Amino acid sequence: MNFQPDEEDNLYRDKLRAIAAEYGWQEMRALRDEAEELHLERFSFEFQNRLGREGLIGLTWPAPYGKGARVDQQFLMAEELECQGFPGYGLTSIQRGGGMLLRSGSEEQIAEHLPHVADGSWVYCQGLSEPGAGSDLLSLRTRAVREGDEYVINGSKLWTSTAHHANWCSLLVRTDPEQSRHKGLSLLLVDLKSPGVTMQPVWVLGGWHVNAVFYDNVRVPAKNLVGQENQGWKVITGNLDEERAMSFGGTETRLLCARLIHRLQERADTLGESDLERLGHFIMELEADRLLYLRVGLQAARGEDTSGSGPMSKVYGSELAQQFVEWAAELLGRETLYQESEDVLANDLEQQVRVATVLTVIGGTSEVQRNIVATRYLGLPRSN
Repeated sequence: MNFQPDEEDNLYRDKLRAIAAEYGWQEMRALRDEAEELHLERFSFEFQNRLGREGLIGLTWPAPYGKGARVDQQFLMAEELECQGFPGYGLTSIQRGGGMLLRSGSEEQIAEHLPHVADGSWVYCQGLSEPGAGSDLLSLRTRAVREGDEYVINGSKLWTSTAHHANWCSLLVRTDPEQSRHKGLSLLLVDLKSPGVTMQPVWVLGGWHVNAVFYDNVRVPAKNLVGQENQGWKVITGNLDEERAMSFGGTETRLLCARLIHRLQERADTLGESDLERLGHFIMELEADRLLYLRVGLQAARGEDTSGSGPMSKVYGSELAQQFVEWAAELLGRETLYQESEDVLANDLEQQVRVATVLTVIGGTSEVQRNIVATRYLGLPRSN
């Protein structure tokens, strides 16, 4: 199989490289500072707006919102973004919101939201997990009751990333209390400035915070229902498949590995044989992770089901990221013990050791992903 990009692929990769050439260390430092001030992971409004002006948000979407690019071209641009060290999480989160509307939204919803998604001016988050539900998303209790032309929402969500800066939340609620599990769920677009919405920060090891979001008699227009009432699970599964097909740590780890190799090039002779062998194994495994990630993109481009291969890529990349950063931090030594180290690489490794602890939990735990791979990809029977 030929994994080399073609001439059309190179257009998007080279366009991002041209943007990257404008960012020296001071500009990159400013993007990092912005993410820290926002208390967000790899997020910058400045850079997101720049991508919007360049027409690089929603590449695969049809005109007039996107370029109608292939999924593998989107993959190459996202890979270039992360490998250049740019904040890519914001782009990923808002594209999921736009993609959901293109798949399941009404013409009015698409016309209202997609222009703001494409220009980077609106931010979206997902309201899925709840307190006490753990990884069991389908045990959610947040209720929405139809009253005339409105839904009235009561309940709470936990681990909601970016909510404190988001304009809208894709909120999964139960609209039929007589149904259980995936039945009786609906997806509502909620303006987070609505009366009755309150938030509390939940600080995480990575140094930023996610949110607990509370909905107290929040009124949402019925026109904000995405898809059909009580059919929300069909709407949200596309988002979950997209999320599981993301690179969970692999792309960032390849960048850290390349930086580490550059650091070690003058002291390779001082490394023990076991460390050299371990480094070689990581290089091969990181390339295997990249190919798994690329395969998911190519499958999606062909219209194939990625609900099994996406979780496989997610498990492999997240666990590999944990293994690498722990080894690399130990190799560099005591500088990685201090968050405020003057050594930028050591400082980044220290943060990534903390970040990597949650990679096997967010987006569905590794146990959940393995069950999905077993049933959807390998065709194994479900356990009773």
